[in-house]
Amino acid sequence: MKKLFLAFSLLAALALTSCSDFLDKEIEGYATDETFFQTQREIQEALNATYDILQSDAYNDQEWRFGEATADNVIGGDEGLSSQMGQLVQFEFDTSNTWILQRWQVNFRGIHRANQVIANMDRVNITTTNYNTYLAVRQIYGQAKFLRAFFYFNLVKTFGGVPIRPETETVEGLIIPRNTLEECYAYIEKDLREAALMLPVTYDGNNLGKATKGAAVALLMKVLMYQAKPGVPSEKWQQMKEIGDYFVGGKTMTYGDMVQFSGSSDEWEALRKRLWFKPLEQAAEGDPYENYDTPLDALSSVYSLEYRDYYGNMLHNGDRYAYIYQWYKEGELCRGSVFEVVFKESADGTSGDTNEGSGIYLFNSNQMWATADLLKKIFDGDVRSEKEFIIHHQQNTPDGLIWQNIEGHYVTLKWYIPQKDYPKYDGDNQCNRRIIRYPEVVLMYAEALNECGDRQGALTQLNNCKRQVNTINNSTQLYVAGGYAKIRDQIWQERRMEFAFEWDRFFDLVRQGRAAEVLHTFGASRPNNRGRFFTKGVNEVFPIPQNTIDLSNGIVEQNPGY
Repeated sequence: MKKLFLAFSLLAALALTSCSDFLDKEIEGYATDETFFQTQREIQEALNATYDILQSDAYNDQEWRFGEATADNVIGGDEGLSSQMGQLVQFEFDTSNTWILQRWQVNFRGIHRANQVIANMDRVNITTTNYNTYLAVRQIYGQAKFLRAFFYFNLVKTFGGVPIRPETETVEGLIIPRNTLEECYAYIEKDLREAALMLPVTYDGNNLGKATKGAAVALLMKVLMYQAKPGVPSEKWQQMKEIGDYFVGGKTMTYGDMVQFSGSSDEWEALRKRLWFKPLEQAAEGDPYENYDTPLDALSSVYSLEYRDYYGNMLHNGDRYAYIYQWYKEGELCRGSVFEVVFKESADGTSGDTNEGSGIYLFNSNQMWATADLLKKIFDGDVRSEKEFIIHHQQNTPDGLIWQNIEGHYVTLKWYIPQKDYPKYDGDNQCNRRIIRYPEVVLMYAEALNECGDRQGALTQLNNCKRQVNTINNSTQLYVAGGYAKIRDQIWQERRMEFAFEWDRFFDLVRQGRAAEVLHTFGASRPNNRGRFFTKGVNEVFPIPQNTIDLSNGIVEQNPGY
């Protein structure tokens, strides 16, 4: 009975308690776990529930806290040690911190829902040999794999190695130990490589916003980058470069290259069947057959560094505000966006997770801001600074609003909502959140080229990004040639400026191996010393939530130093 109690308790701790999760869902009509997942519509509904995690307040509330508020680009409205939030950003937390628990739970909730889709794919009945039916189911499968990899990546970069949950949960198998960091990354890579085979380059108008081939490949590049160490030769850098050659450079990459296939034709056919490609023996005349040497569809012409909308038109008529309009309604699913979370204003007065709108826009909240000194350190006069896209008290927004806030507070216009797009009810915003943008793909490629010894190629890609930024104010300033460290530092500086306030700064510092150095310097300039309490060798990852340790009877081990 004690084991059974612990198992059920762990189930709750893993956040499988939402009424819309499938281990705890209410039975509607005659649908049960034995009869559900049998049609394309039902498996699509399960996938929709997985995407829904990304729209939830529980997910987004912890995203900005871990990725941005803990780092050196912003100052927060809650940095006192009397609150759970203050303890988090001061690195003075204990293992029962509620934000740490929430990050663990909500990402495992997403994994659970993705697993429900993946585990039940083979129960979908197909009564037709129509190729498009196989294609539709395959794309559902690929999206689930992408989302599972995405949630695991969030966990791994936060906690290190985590338990890889079985696709089919049982009471007997609920308590499992942590997998190693290497095992987790291998699992994530496999999902993304297979998703890249299954997903399309684009969708039609009714399906825009779903994960694409570009999203899977871009995230794979980022996962490889997080495994590699700057300045240390690695096959991960080389793999990242080869994928960048395909994504950005337009070089041919085959299906076999993507999944690193080296088996026989029979093994390839078994892989195709597992991934819901139409079996060879069922192929009709005109049905495509993708072999391991078949080229993947090109991505290099799908995305652009230029500030263009989904249809290829210049944003905001190509004026100096075109850059910032990438983040507004006009710029949703634009040529520079690889993956974004889709929100839709409910406009019916509902709030929180009961609507499809977003409550995460922080423009007027005073939860995070910068000072003039901080902006100088981040941008050093770059056009993306306060002169254009960072706003201060009583300054004008791009659409003419005079912003009233607090003297000395500067906030980014990336989280502003233009007046014409403002929702009827607060917390019901329809603006999508950009997760992966094409400039990051290009800068990751540049970093991999530099790490693989191609300094000129790296500088070319870096300056491709800089030339586009220069169009804002007709600048001619470019980055300069140099050795490995010079090129690397310029790439990192461009990353800091281009992705400032997009909730990734802390994790970027950690994977670069300089979080302690940067945060200690930052803390020395802050009255409350925030950042100086960061302990090198410990705080690069956060502790496993204490209730997970306790409920597993120690089977799930804590990170060193906690």
